[in-house]
Amino acid sequence: MDGTPGGTGNHGSSFPKPMIQQATAEALWQFSLSHYSHHDVKHACLKLQDDYQGNVNLALLLVWLELSEFSLSDSDLYKLKSALSDSETLLRRYRQVRRDLKAELSHSGYQKLLNFELMLEKKQQQDLIAAVNHLPWLTGGHSAVKSYCLQLSASAVHLYPLLTRIS
Repeated sequence: MDGTPGGTGNHGSSFPKPMIQQATAEALWQFSLSHYSHHDVKHACLKLQDDYQGNVNLALLLVWLELSEFSLSDSDLYKLKSALSDSETLLRRYRQVRRDLKAELSHSGYQKLLNFELMLEKKQQQDLIAAVNHLPWLTGGHSAVKSYCLQLSASAVHLYPLLTRIS
């Protein structure tokens, strides 16, 4: 990343854009927090996660790359998914425990569990950045976000416009 807040690109929004194979976890995290704060994006991410067992961090990374006019091949997308297998299993189990305990916990207790889950999410993004920076980035071409949705389910592709939406 060049350290500037980013350009406006085709989508009219300013966000930190990665340089080829030099993305940083902090820039991805900041993009993710900003992008996920949009109601439609959050809803699409949760549907991707809950209905299609998709990985929100991977989807957000792919959206970030796409909005920066980069993409990945389908085979490299599979490599990223493989790099997440351990952390994804841990996150899914933790998320289920948190949801199961929600009714039994105070608001502050539940918030502590959510905050810990966010730390796990941030660590997963660090793993993604380490992996993606070792892969060839494509300019132009197909949408890795759309490919990822299709890999999950043909019906998940309807989430693509919401995931890539910039308000």
